[in-house]
Amino acid sequence: MRGIKPLVVLGLTVAFGGLSLGAMTVEEVIAKHVEARGGDRWDSIQTMKITGSYTAFSETNAFTLHRKRGNKYRVDGNRVGSDLTIGFDGETAWYLSDDSRETIEDLDKAMLMREVDFATPFFDYKERGFEVKLLGQVDFEGVEAIGIELKRPDESTETWYLDPQSYLELGLVSPGNDWLGPVERRTYYDDFREVDGVMVPFFTEAQWYTRHRIMAVDKIETNVDVDDDLFRMPLPPGMDLLGSLAGSWNVALSTRRQPDAEWQDSERTSTIEALINGGMLQESYRTPSGVEVLRTYSYDRFNERYRITQIDSHRNQMNVQEGAFDGNGKLLASNVETGTSFIGGEGTFHGRLSIFDITDGGFKVEYETSTDGGESWFLSAKATYSRSDDE
Repeated sequence: MRGIKPLVVLGLTVAFGGLSLGAMTVEEVIAKHVEARGGDRWDSIQTMKITGSYTAFSETNAFTLHRKRGNKYRVDGNRVGSDLTIGFDGETAWYLSDDSRETIEDLDKAMLMREVDFATPFFDYKERGFEVKLLGQVDFEGVEAIGIELKRPDESTETWYLDPQSYLELGLVSPGNDWLGPVERRTYYDDFREVDGVMVPFFTEAQWYTRHRIMAVDKIETNVDVDDDLFRMPLPPGMDLLGSLAGSWNVALSTRRQPDAEWQDSERTSTIEALINGGMLQESYRTPSGVEVLRTYSYDRFNERYRITQIDSHRNQMNVQEGAFDGNGKLLASNVETGTSFIGGEGTFHGRLSIFDITDGGFKVEYETSTDGGESWFLSAKATYSRSDDE
């Protein structure tokens, strides 16, 4: 453990620009901390790209950390031989590894929230509803420090320790989480350097129960171009091609019952909702005749097949179509091989659905029908989806 550097013992009364610690309020101490970290100079920094090495489980690997205003956060690295990404888009915390893709919840999310601050929580603690309390001059592992207790809106409490000379943070004692449940986490900050007028720790060490993590920074770049999409939880494999289908839609629809019949035009609305962290899309709508329809879209990455299911209040039969994208950006799926064809008075009807021309503002869907087991098809319906103005 490297921990913190020893400091010169200053005695029980430390002078701060003419004021003793006992005469200072917590607001004055925080103001000095914020100024020591760079104060208003942070306003000119919107993003940060931080690269360096990360040590965990006795292995050291490279990492890249992106930060953006709004406490957006993403770190990419490798642990125990697997690529690992942890992110926060301002609302959702998530992680992605070789075979796992999950949101981060409960105690683990609370622990991550103490790492996502663009600078430190004291820069905007009032706006975020944090309560602070000055603990005065305290001992932090044998070193004189200024203690500040900070309580978050979730009622969790942490203690920050500031250097009485520089007002930069020495350490943080906060709630953590391990395999066995809640544990105390101790974080140490060291090697502060100036980057574009602000002070940033180039060495961070954290310990909680069996965990020991070291983050050593090599380089910090500011105001790099970073899109907000970088911080959002990626869609599962395959579903990234369908992600823009989620939303509220106005649908222009044309239908016919026979190949030589006249097209019948109508309009309806449709809502497509992303479920299971984007692992499935669920569409719901009513036809112009009042039939309720529920359709889902998903991707089987093991068999590399898309599945589209549909059930309606008229037939109450689950129709399952399977397929894939062709080389021209069209998803084509049918129920020829799924055993879910419709049997009517005129025979057995198979269906084929295609989705194409997918953009953020809309897409097109065509429905084809076969009465000879998929040997031939005729176009029975076509729909143009346009995103609702209400979105």
